Amino acid sequence: MWLVKSLKLLARLHSVIIMSLRDRIPEQLNLRDEVVSIAMEEDVAVFPTSEYVLLEISPKVGKIDVRRIAATIQDLVRSDKRMVAIRGYGFKGIGLSVRVAHELKMRERRFLYQMTFDTFDASEPSDNRPLTSVQIIVMPPE
Repeated sequence: MWLVKSLKLLARLHSVIIMSLRDRIPEQLNLRDEVVSIAMEEDVAVFPTSEYVLLEISPKVGKIDVRRIAATIQDLVRSDKRMVAIRGYGFKGIGLSVRVAHELKMRERRFLYQMTFDTFDASEPSDNRPLTSVQIIVMPPE
């Protein structure tokens, strides 16, 4: 009986934690049903704001240094207490975004990352073909 009660309490606590993470996401990063337009000049683009840093990975990306990107994000989140959003567009962008998030998790020692994952549709202005994309938001603990 106590095991069932403990599991129910754990499930409620987990849903509260997840909801509080979603509540912390800035309005500009809340993705809805609209299609995001990809307007990137380079393989990887960085857009810093006062609330967060947005990192976008192109669907046409070549080889990137995943470890260096993860180290930079680690420094932003751990030391500067900044929120970082990683958006990967298309097959290659999604794969590399997930690799960056995985590298962050592998670097954890005494610091635990809190992350949310969302999928959304995006398109390039040149062809308007929809691309499945992912947004990973890495948040510092409160």
